[in-house]
Parts: sequence; structure tokens; C-alpha cells
Amino acid sequence: MILGIDMGASSSKWALFSGGEMTASGNSAPLSGHLYTPEARQHMAAGLIGIRAAVPAQPSAVVVGITGLSTDFVPLIREMLSSTFHLPQTALYVTDDLHLAYAAHFLRDGPVGGGTLVYAGTGSMAYHRTVSSYGTAADEVIRAGGHGFLIDDAGGAFWQGRQGLKAVLREVDEGWGESLLASRLFGVIGSQHWPDIRAYVYGEGRAALARLAPAVYEAAVGGDPHAQDIQRRAGEELARLGGAVLRRTGIPRLALCGGSFNPLVAASFHRQFVDRDVMFTPTVSPLLGALALAPAG
Repeated sequence: MILGIDMGASSSKWALFSGGEMTASGNSAPLSGHLYTPEARQHMAAGLIGIRAAVPAQPSAVVVGITGLSTDFVPLIREMLSSTFHLPQTALYVTDDLHLAYAAHFLRDGPVGGGTLVYAGTGSMAYHRTVSSYGTAADEVIRAGGHGFLIDDAGGAFWQGRQGLKAVLREVDEGWGESLLASRLFGVIGSQHWPDIRAYVYGEGRAALARLAPAVYEAAVGGDPHAQDIQRRAGEELARLGGAVLRRTGIPRLALCGGSFNPLVAASFHRQFVDRDVMFTPTVSPLLGALALAPAG
């Protein structure tokens, strides 16, 4: 039985597989690889204990993909996993969340050439992994984007939320009436008054703006022109990342992954490749990557 864990900044997900079939799954607290403080390490330990308590059977192997993973902390995480799940370290595989998602889309049938994974969650990145020695750290990674919200991350949820709120606040500055986009965003924030908006944004930071992205999408579906423009531009930005890595690899295969790929963003993305000979791999759960990365034996 293989346990896959996908640790993220908004939530962590797990799935238990038996014979290649998912038998149980669940969500747990947000966890990340930012283990720079004792408090963060305690949070990770508690999170793993919570996951173990929720998993209905003892796994024989555990595969973990972790957002923000630093290789410096891999030994510590392996020790935590070994202690929590009562497994030898040879039964554990620790990697970053993008490798887990990439394996789910391109490596479940073995290293057959791969492709480019375009990920759009809170941030954005395009990612390819050239498997030189299957399942080892010697694999070559080719990527574009992933530079963080202070620099770019265009197309992701933070970017979509920020663009939406910026457009709305400019409408307010101009004295226009409340648009559909404004109504949706103010509904999430809980107020249309600047002191409350300021507290929401600057009190909670990146996650607060990322939570506005679904409201931008709802406004776009409702016909708001600013919201529709943001969805179009998000797809174009993500297509730019995918195209950059695709050109460097020469492999005309793409997969989309992440909660920011709503139908409008995905449609805009696909339009950028309509005249190009590109094959799209269906989107699947990143947790399926555990089946490709689990240690043998």
C-alpha cells in the first residue's frame, strides 16, 4: 500500500493506493518545506501525526511532495516520516510538489520522454524533468517562472486576485458605480471601505489576494469586462511559460495542473496553441505521482 502526500500552502492532500487503485483520501492542514524555525518543525511534525491518524491502514511506502522544499531539510523530513509511519527510510521518497505532479502526468508509465507541466496555483511555473537515472536526484530540471509573487507569478491565483482588486480600486478612484467585479470582490473581503480592504490585504498578505481569484472568475462568467480580460491574460501568461519550456525541450506535449486553471483561463491557454502541433495530456491528481515515485520493494 502506497501513501501519497501533496503538501501545500493552502492545504495538504493525501491518498492511499492499493494495487494501483485509490482506496482512501483526505485533506489536512497546510504544510510546507519552510522549516527554518522550531515552530515550523513542530507544525510539520503535528501535521504528519494528523495525517497518520486519518489514514485507515498502515502503508508500506510513503511518497511526499512538498511545496517550498529545501534539500537541506530532506533528512529531517525523512526522519519525521520514518518515526510517524514506523517505516525504514528506504520505504520513503521525499521530493518537491512539482516533481510529484510531473510524475503523475508523465512518469506513471515509465520515463517515456515526458513533456512540460504548467502549474497554476497561488503562483505559476512551467516544469520539465529529464529522467537521466530514473527517480534520482540526478534528473535535470528545466523550468520557467516560479519566481514568486514579488517578482512575477503571472497567471496564478495571487496575480488574478491582485489584478482584480487593482481594477476595482481604480474604478473607485474614478468615481464609477460598483461593477460586478467590485461586488464579487467586496463580498469576499466583507467590506467596500478602504480601511477594511487595507486590513484584509496587508494583514493577511499573499493568501488573502489569492482567495479573491474565484470571485474574479465568477465576475468574468457574469460578463464583467475587466474580469474577462484578467482571465484571458492569465491564460496567455501561463501559455508563455509553457511555450518557453516546450521550445527548450523540443517535446510537444503539455499538461495543465493547479486550481487556477479555471475553464476560462484554460480556454485562453489552449487558444495560444491552436495552430501548433502540441499534444495535451489530461489533467490528473498530483497524488497519482506516488505510484511512479514509490521506492521498489
